[in-house]
Amino acid sequence: MRIQQTPCYILHSRDYRESSLILEIMSRESGRVSLLAKGAKRHKKQQGINFNLYQKYLMSWVSRSELGTLVDIELASLTTVLKPEQMITGFYMNEITLKLLHKHEPHPELFDAYNASIIQLSSNHSEQIILRYFEKKLLQSLGYGLVLDHDVQTGEAIVAAGNYYYQLDCGPSVTTATTGSNIAVSGKTLIELDHETLSDPENITEAKTLLRLILTQHLGDKPLASRLLYQSYLNNKKSV
Repeated sequence: MRIQQTPCYILHSRDYRESSLILEIMSRESGRVSLLAKGAKRHKKQQGINFNLYQKYLMSWVSRSELGTLVDIELASLTTVLKPEQMITGFYMNEITLKLLHKHEPHPELFDAYNASIIQLSSNHSEQIILRYFEKKLLQSLGYGLVLDHDVQTGEAIVAAGNYYYQLDCGPSVTTATTGSNIAVSGKTLIELDHETLSDPENITEAKTLLRLILTQHLGDKPLASRLLYQSYLNNKKSV
């Protein structure tokens, strides 16, 4: 199978032998794919390609097995420049995408959400808000979408002034569940997360707690490398 000039982002790369790289990419048309970039480290200066994360490329490859072979790559946009904290945010997005996305399953809507998130990061939008919307769209794209617009027990619309309990495997209700895990969350947070209008710090924090608990169900309890990196970054800033 040969794929021609499709938009892609590199989620992770690692050295292979002396001059090559193995790339874990997310492509708009083919989903998550592993590619061997032969001679990438030797030829990148001549090609003007650095195989950077958070940079959109157009890639072509051939695939005869689980590991495809990159045959062409070029920039698909202007070079993306992120600050250190923004790169850690991007690292977190890459990590949860790699952990949850199955190979060779196209999710064009998720690719578009990722692309929009990178553009917003580079434009200095709120990192916390960008992450909440990306997490929500990632879960939705994988079939784990959140119920945010109605009470799952009564069917009534969520009221901004109301207080709810979100049962992690079901959705929000005004009454706490007798079984399973649930978390208190305001109606205002649910509505703003649904409409993507988060602005108040308290609601942003509530949305973060809710999404983190739901993601943990799918990611497991093992600490994410990106969170450890972010904590190390904060500790280093304090010591300066």
